[in-house]
Amino acid sequence: MSIELMGLIGVAVLVLIVFVLMSIKDSEINKKLSRYEQSIENLTQQNHTFRKEIINLTKQKEEFLSQIDDIVEERLKEKIQQSLYPIIESMREIESVMQRFQDEQIERINRIEEKANEKNYIPTSNSSISNEKLIISQYAQGKSEAAIAKDLRIGIGEVDLVLRLANLK
Repeated sequence: MSIELMGLIGVAVLVLIVFVLMSIKDSEINKKLSRYEQSIENLTQQNHTFRKEIINLTKQKEEFLSQIDDIVEERLKEKIQQSLYPIIESMREIESVMQRFQDEQIERINRIEEKANEKNYIPTSNSSISNEKLIISQYAQGKSEAAIAKDLRIGIGEVDLVLRLANLK
């Protein structure tokens, strides 16, 4: 065999060894890539699962907060009602007491006015001169024409005429 043939066989063996080494390396790289791919796939699935869980937890949190808000609002209303109900009842009692007091005072004022009218009543049989004096004196005390007419049981026109004649109006 010639050296050239041996050189050629040596180069062929060398190429074959390089090819086998490259094939082995390629196989190892493919295995590593496959493991990386599987890891990435697992991580993607976990990420997706975590996102779903986060969305569910967010919804649960909102529902929980809504329920807590409702519970707090209900308890607050109960506390307000418990604290304000007695105050409202007391105010109603005070209002009824004040109304009774006002009614009693109105009755007293009416009785006093009736007594005063009875004392101030002068029969119409008196002469017009005494009526004139009474009209002038009551007008000087600050009574209105209508009140004077009512007290003396005469017409407002008569009271007005007397006041005009006396130059008081």
